[in-house]
Amino acid sequence: MSFRYEPVGRGAILCDDDLLIGDNHSRQRELRGKRVVLKSFRILAAIIVLGMAGAGALATQITPETIFKFSGPDGGLPQSELVKGNDGLLYGTTGEGGAHNTGTVFKITTAGALTTIYSFTGGSDGCSPRAGVIQGSNGFFYGTASGCGTNGFGTIYQVDSNGVFTTLYTFTGGIDGGVPDIKLVEGNDGLFYGTTTGGGVNGTGSVFTVSSVGTFTTLFSFDGTDGGRPAAGLAQGSDSNFYGTTFFGGTNDHGTVFQITPAGTLTTLFQFADNTNGDFPEAQLIQGSDGLFYGTTSDGPRGDGTVFKITTAGTLTTLHNFAAGEGKDSRGVLVQGRDSFFYGMTLGGGNRFGTVYQVTSNSVFTSLYSFNGGTDGAFPYAGLIQGDDAFFYGTTAFGGAKLHGTVFRFGIFPAGTYNGLAVQTNAPTFDSSGSITLSLTATGSYTAKLTIGGVLSAFKGQFDGTGNTTNTIARKNLNSLQLIMQLSEAGGTNQVIGTVSDGVFTSQLLADLGGFGKNFRCPFAGKFTFVVPPVDTTDTNFPQGYGYGTLTISKTGKGSLRGVLGDGTKISGTAPISLLGSWPFYELLYSKKGFSLGRIAFTGTNVIDAALDWQKPPVPGDRFYSGGFTTLVSLAGGLYLKPNSSTNSAGLSVAGTNVVTLGGGNLVSNIVKTVVVDAFGNVTVSSPGSEKLALFVVPQTGLFSGNFVDTAINKSPIVFTGQLVQTNHFGGGLFLGTNDSGFVTIMPSP
Repeated sequence: MSFRYEPVGRGAILCDDDLLIGDNHSRQRELRGKRVVLKSFRILAAIIVLGMAGAGALATQITPETIFKFSGPDGGLPQSELVKGNDGLLYGTTGEGGAHNTGTVFKITTAGALTTIYSFTGGSDGCSPRAGVIQGSNGFFYGTASGCGTNGFGTIYQVDSNGVFTTLYTFTGGIDGGVPDIKLVEGNDGLFYGTTTGGGVNGTGSVFTVSSVGTFTTLFSFDGTDGGRPAAGLAQGSDSNFYGTTFFGGTNDHGTVFQITPAGTLTTLFQFADNTNGDFPEAQLIQGSDGLFYGTTSDGPRGDGTVFKITTAGTLTTLHNFAAGEGKDSRGVLVQGRDSFFYGMTLGGGNRFGTVYQVTSNSVFTSLYSFNGGTDGAFPYAGLIQGDDAFFYGTTAFGGAKLHGTVFRFGIFPAGTYNGLAVQTNAPTFDSSGSITLSLTATGSYTAKLTIGGVLSAFKGQFDGTGNTTNTIARKNLNSLQLIMQLSEAGGTNQVIGTVSDGVFTSQLLADLGGFGKNFRCPFAGKFTFVVPPVDTTDTNFPQGYGYGTLTISKTGKGSLRGVLGDGTKISGTAPISLLGSWPFYELLYSKKGFSLGRIAFTGTNVIDAALDWQKPPVPGDRFYSGGFTTLVSLAGGLYLKPNSSTNSAGLSVAGTNVVTLGGGNLVSNIVKTVVVDAFGNVTVSSPGSEKLALFVVPQTGLFSGNFVDTAINKSPIVFTGQLVQTNHFGGGLFLGTNDSGFVTIMPSP
């Protein structure tokens, strides 16, 4: 099977004579045809005309800005993603146009000022580059040209930012391979790795390395059973191995995912088959921050392709099956944004001219934009990159004013609902404390509600392109509030941070993005029990009881808290848990003149903890703490598991011999008793004594209650209540004395 590039007018057609005969698989023939034709002006123009019929409008989440329109002499038909240079500029290639109409290498500023740094001649330097360039560790740029060269099978080249060009290697189309359609990747060893669509020992493609001075080595030749016709480049994993895909081949001849070592040992990780998980992958893989690899296929169950993730062991999960309205034929590499979401483009679908989409690692898919085929461009072959300015940049192969393609950018904001708190650092007061809920759209507009000092205010606004916004909130009979907010996406944190001030106080704002739902189950779902220990069980200026309660998280991430604080004050709250595993708590207390607030954090070990600010105002004549108090207490807890009926005691951490201690609450001295709790919650007090201690445990919920006698405090039995925390092997609760609260603890006997 022979491949060659033949320049035709403004385009280039990759010829494969053997594809026209001996193929009984009509779908494969269709896809092969789709794969091997690089759209020329005439072909694209025909598609534009046909595509206009029946094109439907889709909802737009973003508004791309066209920063450059190719005109021909400066290039045309860009088919690769851009790359960020060390100089802050973006670099790319075009498949046609330039001084000889055979393609260019260019650089462009983020504002759209483009400079052609090299025009291919169509001779020994190559022509019609489909792949972009990468910047090597030595500062030079490296790339491949799909056609021409001395032998007509493409080249590998080096070029600097000023256009000084060197041909490093010319393919022969033989065992060294031919028709390199891919972007190179620099390995940890300083060599450049890539694949060829044709050639190799078996004529079905190869994997190669090349040094910065042109020393070339064929690492592996595909034979069809292990894959064939790789249409994408390689990605080096954190394990130093390389990962890639083949368009054809494998047991089912629908393509594969493979791993190859730097020494050339190849392992087939996954074989696509009959659209079950998609087939015919054309895009380069990318390793996500979770260590998994993410990619796309050009075909799938619905005929429009898929997005998938795969482990290094070969376990593949389909994240999304495209429908025509969402896009069709995703060929460009995905990019993981600062917000931790993945972004990609499809060659067709939408309004017939391609789309931009977002997908999460947990299958939440969002269509962001559908190209219209006009000045905004059409047919994006490539992937996106995110610039240092947080904008995403990409190219379209067609469209623009002169139909030669475009360079565009767009800003996108991590849309959703953010919930958080306002706290004055180190000096929280009632007036300076509160909560915020902000609903953000992908275009940066938002609506929000802020409660601070017990006063609720609603406002709206717009984040600018750098993720900043300011707002002024007028309040009746109160100073206006000045808000300064910024979106923080570093490491996928997805937070709104900032300050709120009334001219007297300045509080810090922190709100986290939620996002769990029916399609993205919350990993923290369950019932968590907690206790809130007193700061000092001997200081009667503050409550001495243990607060306690439960925080229940649903599978969709909704949280509901119920409990009491250490003086017996009831607390409750509802809010969604954030994607980071945080849950904001803020409640007005004591006739809305006091408060408690804190950010409860969840960990992967099923443990929760928080620091709670707690303030009670002076209340003359109040039985308990009439002078008020301000304190900082801790909250500690964990997942509570119901006892298993088959083992009875499973999940009941206090089953066995335990020590119960009561103190504070106007007791003259602590009461200490040994108790035995059985698997069903039945309690035996070893020596009830004159206190006549009684204890009751409810294994299903972890709640406990009881009473004791102390005639100096009350002639009637004094009731106590509390909660068990399994992860801490502990129980804590409280009782009310004459004018102080007291504590009760349960812990295993030493």
